[in-house]
Amino acid sequence: MSLFDLSPKATRRALYGRDSQLKTLIRLVDQRRWALILGPRMVGKTSLAKSAAAQSRRPSVYVNLWGANGTAGMLKALLDGINASKPLVKRLLDAFRRVEGVNVAGTGITLTPRPRPLRTVSDLVKVIGEEAGRTVVILDEVQELASVSGALLKVLGNVFNTHPDIVFVFTGSYFGVLRTLLEPPADSPLFGRSPARIQLEPFDRETSIGFLERGFQEYRLRSNREAIGSLVDRSLDGIPGWLTLYGNNVAVHRMTPEVAERATVQEAKTVARSELVHFLEPRDALTFWAALRKLTTSTSWTELREALSAKRGSPMNDHSVGTVIRALRDANLIAEWNHQYSIRDPMIRAFVRESSRAPG
Repeated sequence: MSLFDLSPKATRRALYGRDSQLKTLIRLVDQRRWALILGPRMVGKTSLAKSAAAQSRRPSVYVNLWGANGTAGMLKALLDGINASKPLVKRLLDAFRRVEGVNVAGTGITLTPRPRPLRTVSDLVKVIGEEAGRTVVILDEVQELASVSGALLKVLGNVFNTHPDIVFVFTGSYFGVLRTLLEPPADSPLFGRSPARIQLEPFDRETSIGFLERGFQEYRLRSNREAIGSLVDRSLDGIPGWLTLYGNNVAVHRMTPEVAERATVQEAKTVARSELVHFLEPRDALTFWAALRKLTTSTSWTELREALSAKRGSPMNDHSVGTVIRALRDANLIAEWNHQYSIRDPMIRAFVRESSRAPG
């Protein structure tokens, strides 16, 4: 797999710039420790999790929870992940016949018309734990299950107690709703068993340049280090997903650097819009959009409070400002440097600058 392949990476060689995090995660998996990978979208959380699972040489199930809705969504995502793991399905097909809520059809499993989602999830995981041996289960973007976190914790608590050969690797973009995993209260089934935390940040400038240079070398294309550095500074920053998309546009689609940059920015803005719609949907969109507009440039707490007060037409107290900042920071949408706040992803920043009103 090349660096510019748009699919999540799944090998050590293809996972550029994450050697220390990969070694840490492999060690945790080998020790049967659960882990939570945190970071903004497009930073490479899925690639890290998949690469560690592959390196461990154990059966694995990848469960994409983005957009999952409640326990029914959790069940469907788990079923899709199991069916995608062909060696696991082949090995466990007969055992899955015992699970209430699913049908065995051909070489895969499907849902019955009226499954009991939580019970079926528990039974599927039980089969994996009893029949597959040491297995890695990746729950990608686990914050999507925030509305059913209690049910999820019950399943996880039961797995922890009864199936020690199952190792969960979680990924998440929104730290706020993952606190019940990282900081479980005394009445939580996971109290005292919180997963190890791995934080992924965007690449620094030199790593970003090195990523693009090596990617172009794989396609035997020449590259200009100075031009790449200017591109990173101007548009792409250090987000691996955007660097990969740009490289793919040049190396695979044979666009000129100028056309590739425009195409990358345009596609990335579409992704940014989708993410912001997802974030704003359950919140006061007008207040948060006003905050994001202000945070396209480096902004102090006081400056943000003044901007939000002006937008509301009445003073906004520090507690309310703090609530906005924490929500944006927990969602990995903003970062703080020297008591200044700003949007961290260059594509989200560009989208917000160019949009006069909140998406939706």
